[in-house]
Amino acid sequence: MDNIGIRVEGDKKQAFTSLLLELQLIVDDTVGLVLRQHGKASIDASSWVAIVILKRLVESTKAAQLLIAHQFDRDASILLTNQIELRLDLQYIAQDPTRAKIWLNHANSYSKPWKVRHQFEKLFEKEELRAEKEVYMRFSMVKHGNPVAETFGFPIAIKDGYLLASSQEDILLGKFSIFTFAFFKELFKAYKSATAEFKRSNIDLGEQEKKADFINFAMDELNVNSFYEQVHLLQKITPKPDLCNSCKAFPKDVIEVTCLLQRNKYADNFKCSRYVQS
Repeated sequence: MDNIGIRVEGDKKQAFTSLLLELQLIVDDTVGLVLRQHGKASIDASSWVAIVILKRLVESTKAAQLLIAHQFDRDASILLTNQIELRLDLQYIAQDPTRAKIWLNHANSYSKPWKVRHQFEKLFEKEELRAEKEVYMRFSMVKHGNPVAETFGFPIAIKDGYLLASSQEDILLGKFSIFTFAFFKELFKAYKSATAEFKRSNIDLGEQEKKADFINFAMDELNVNSFYEQVHLLQKITPKPDLCNSCKAFPKDVIEVTCLLQRNKYADNFKCSRYVQS
C-alpha cells in the first residue's frame, strides 16, 4: 500500500462519507458470511457477542451520520461515547473469549458487565492508555452533561463571568471530518476484534479483512491530508484565532480532539509541525 495516495480533492464530505459507508458494507457482509458459514451449526458465545455489537455499531454509525451532517456534533459525541464502550467490550472479550458468557448473562440494569476504567487498564499500556482515556473522557463529558466541557458540551457556557457561545459554522469542515473519522475508527477497531473471534471458528475472512484494511488506510490518508489543508488555511486567517497552549496550529477545542484521535499510542511523538507542509 506504500504507493497508494488518497488526496483531499473535490467534495470532502463525500470523500469521508463514502469511506465510512464502505466500511459499514464490509461489516454487514462479514456478519452475513459468518452466519451463512455457520449454517445450522452452533455459534460460540464470543462470536454471538461480536455479531450483536457489530450490528449495533453499524446502526449507531448511521444515526451519527445524520447528526454530523446537520452539525449536531454534541449529540454525536454521546453516540460516540457509547460506541467506545461497546468497542471496549468487544476488545476485552477478544482478549479472553470466556468473558463472552459474562456479557450474555449480565442481568444488572444499573451497570455494565465491567467498569470502563478496568477495561482500559487491561487492554492498553503507557501512552496508548493515556490517549484512550483522554479521548473517552472528552466525549464522556458531553454524554454526562459535565459543565467542564463548556462549549464542547453546550451551545453556550459561562466562564469567569463571561458568556461563551460556540460557532455554528463549520467552514473548514473540521468538525465534520473529525467526527466522521472518529466513528470510522471505532467501527474499524471493533471489526478487527470481531474478526479475531470469527476466525477462531475457522471462517475464512481474508478478503473482507483486506478490504477493511485498505479502507482504513485510505481513511488515514484522507484524514491527514484534510489536516494539512485545515492548518494551511488557518495560517492565512487574519486575525489569528484563539489557540490552545499546547499547539499553535488549531483553535482550542478542535486541536485537542484532533490530536488525540490522530496520534493514538504515539502521543508523545506528536508535533503539529510534522503535519504542516511547507
